[in-house]
Amino acid sequence: FTGSNGDPRKYGTLHYKHQDGQLNDYEKAIVGVGSILEKYDFDKKFPVWGFGAKYGGVIQHCFQVGHKQEADGVKGVLDAYRSVFRNPLTMSGPTVFADCIAQAASRARREQAEAQQRGTQAYTVLLLLTDGSVTDIGMTKSAIMAASDAPLSIVIIGVGKADFSAMQFLDDFSTDRDIVQFVEFDAHKYNKASLTSETLDEIPDQLVKYFYSRGIMPTAMLSESQVNIQVEDFNDQDDQDLSVNFNPDGQVVLNGFEGAYVDDSYEGAAAKYNGLHILPPPSMQPSYQASTYNPSASVPPTSYHQQSNPSVPPPANQIRHSINVPAPPPPSAATFRVQVPPGGRPGMKLQIKNPKNGQMLHVVIPQGLGPGDCFGVAA
Repeated sequence: FTGSNGDPRKYGTLHYKHQDGQLNDYEKAIVGVGSILEKYDFDKKFPVWGFGAKYGGVIQHCFQVGHKQEADGVKGVLDAYRSVFRNPLTMSGPTVFADCIAQAASRARREQAEAQQRGTQAYTVLLLLTDGSVTDIGMTKSAIMAASDAPLSIVIIGVGKADFSAMQFLDDFSTDRDIVQFVEFDAHKYNKASLTSETLDEIPDQLVKYFYSRGIMPTAMLSESQVNIQVEDFNDQDDQDLSVNFNPDGQVVLNGFEGAYVDDSYEGAAAKYNGLHILPPPSMQPSYQASTYNPSASVPPTSYHQQSNPSVPPPANQIRHSINVPAPPPPSAATFRVQVPPGGRPGMKLQIKNPKNGQMLHVVIPQGLGPGDCFGVAA
């Protein structure tokens, strides 16, 4: 909440609240990265801290955000973040991470000690959102070194278009145990696969190194599920294909049922839409556009086109202008799109399921594509 973010009442600043429900970049980072890390948390409760603001004229480098010590899920984090601007504060500076890092390290040590007493294990990830470089790099390095013996990883998310070279320096800064990962949000905010990959890139190694260096081995598996799965070929007579397909407009549809689409926007995730929306049935009202052809447009009501007495003019509210509708394009081979998975590379062979008939296909990732990119497959 430093002054470098700009006045949150002005459009274009990083904390600006959009009246149409669109998320600002801090909110997108909370949703995008928070929803990734949330999956690994056992109770989905998160302490939220702020830094860089003045309360009562006193600069605060680590203060509680929201009315509760722990927010409930990503939605609770968003609510806590937004509540800050409903209270009197002064966005100030300097940008100091050291207090938040020390607080997170202390909490991580305490939670791991309590977990060991219960015969379990605990590991903490500190997510730091910032719009620019830290003011005192030396103080920050000292805080990271002091925290490197804690069961802690630090993910720093750079929000906005500032110079983040100092943040990258902290990522590359070497201690006995590397605990920092820097991610520039703008470089990945339109590709959730790469955002996930970058966020989680170093955490597994950091976690394993911490426990192994202390002779702490993984705990025994609490439960186990063994399922014998037998895969049979698709049978056109006995099997009903309810997988997705594509209509002539390129919309995703459930075969033989209502249409559906995947909402992977940050606004959709924030609203807990779970990504899938069922579309309403096609409208019975015609949709005419003189300049384009719409192959999915409904047929106009028969009361106008099939009148028993063509010489009788239709009612005024049924008169439509005649237009020239081009013939539909010739049918072509059905195609569907495949997204390159994390770790995918050109030349790698993938096994995928044909959404039309359920058969398994082998496809090769084309040259020039990486994780998150899409390519078409004709079948």
